[in-house]
Amino acid sequence: MELPDVLDLTRVRVRALREDDWALDHALSRVADVPRWTYYPAEVGVAEARQRVARSLALRADGRGGRFVVERDGTALGTIGVALRVDGPYVYYAFLPLGRGQGLATEAVRAVAAWALEHGSAPVHALTMVDNTASERVLERAGFARGGLEVEPDGVTVTRWSLARDAQPTHK
Repeated sequence: MELPDVLDLTRVRVRALREDDWALDHALSRVADVPRWTYYPAEVGVAEARQRVARSLALRADGRGGRFVVERDGTALGTIGVALRVDGPYVYYAFLPLGRGQGLATEAVRAVAAWALEHGSAPVHALTMVDNTASERVLERAGFARGGLEVEPDGVTVTRWSLARDAQPTHK
């Protein structure tokens, strides 16, 4: 699946990650709850942030997924990505405090998941770490259905979510 370069949404723009987006990775690693609820490492340095972005760009070039920057008026608010796994695409995301509490994560998740569904992938999946209620609400509002608990290979317990082609988002 070839990922889009840009999705222009109502309130934000979702664009493909670029090499110079390392500063966003750097900033996200310094938001206390981002490393807690995601696989972002805490307090990455500039070199590591640049390496993380380079790895993401290589995954996209290899057709194994990719990350996007969610921005409003040119200001980066967070990232959203798609990992292409054997059982389908997985959506994941992390936002800076500036981009939270406005429904922007939900808007971005809906758009990226809808794009994947429109391009032949069904269902679209997501995982949340247990007790990450903010992320659970995003997925619920985006129309994802909660599945069961699973243990990832690294030992982290997660809740599986999925979005079928015929699912309708909620407006809670």
